[in-house]
Amino acid sequence: MQKLRLSMIAISVLATAGIANTASAADYDIAITNITRGIHFTPLIAAAHDPAARMFSLGTTASAEMQAIAEGGDIQGMSALLSSIGAQVSADDGLLAPGQSVTLSLSDAAPGSVLSLSAMLLPTNDGFVGIDSATLPTGSGVSTTLFARGYDAGSEANDELVGGGAPGVPGFPAPPPVVATGTGTGASGIDTTAEGFVHIHPGVLGDLDATGGVSDINAAVHRFQNPVARVVITRTDAGGNTTTGDPTAVNNLTGSVYSSSAVEIFWEPAVSESSTVAAYRVLRDGAPVATLDGLSFFDQGLSAGTDYVYSVSAVDASGVEGAAQTVSLSTNGR
Repeated sequence: MQKLRLSMIAISVLATAGIANTASAADYDIAITNITRGIHFTPLIAAAHDPAARMFSLGTTASAEMQAIAEGGDIQGMSALLSSIGAQVSADDGLLAPGQSVTLSLSDAAPGSVLSLSAMLLPTNDGFVGIDSATLPTGSGVSTTLFARGYDAGSEANDELVGGGAPGVPGFPAPPPVVATGTGTGASGIDTTAEGFVHIHPGVLGDLDATGGVSDINAAVHRFQNPVARVVITRTDAGGNTTTGDPTAVNNLTGSVYSSSAVEIFWEPAVSESSTVAAYRVLRDGAPVATLDGLSFFDQGLSAGTDYVYSVSAVDASGVEGAAQTVSLSTNGR
């Protein structure tokens, strides 16, 4: 974990030094709404940082700072780390209940910065709401809306038992507001192991036994699907661009191979300052296969042991298409 932490700092400092000072620093309001039915968010942390730094990254081992957030809602380590590399950081100090909103403010974000945020999902073992390196609007007064997914840090087995919440200690913390939603006691636990890498959260299992069963999570209340939060980013200073352009490229395009014939790709939202992003266009090996308004695409009926290249681009409400991002996947069977 220490090696990963030092790499993050070194890469960020080098990249920051190379940014040309061609634009002014910017101020932003980040309005986050919990759109789940029964999940609480622990204190949120948001940061405007250099693109070379990552708060978390799909498919990689969670840092010690990210593990502390995902397992116990502790944002102090992440805040100190991001501040040490010149990021602008803002955080709140309480639980965010279903349907509630909070606004975090970021001041003097360096030109070229991107936005990341996270908070633990309760009740889960190591789940967190997150946005990874999203593009910030550059136009004065411009707002963009993103929908944040729930992620699993992969650092703790999802046994779904009440516990201490400290990194490396099994179980999830259960403060009074979460207990009041119907968490149970005395469960035997889900038999599973930690995955070892950050991935899309599959949701909790739970049960309906308040004093036993296999889970201390209430299946009738705490089951959730993605996305889990609505995030509105608004540039609030007067120094931004007045001209607008095409949609940006999507962020963090990744994929998972499920079998010899099925794969799925995932991406973070693009931004359009001249309009709104209305859809995403997906190509497989250069041929269109889907146009959709979601943030993932499941493809099946593929050939075993075959390489496929997927590209995703955003299309705004005016029909303008942004730059495409690509990812290569190989089905099982070789």
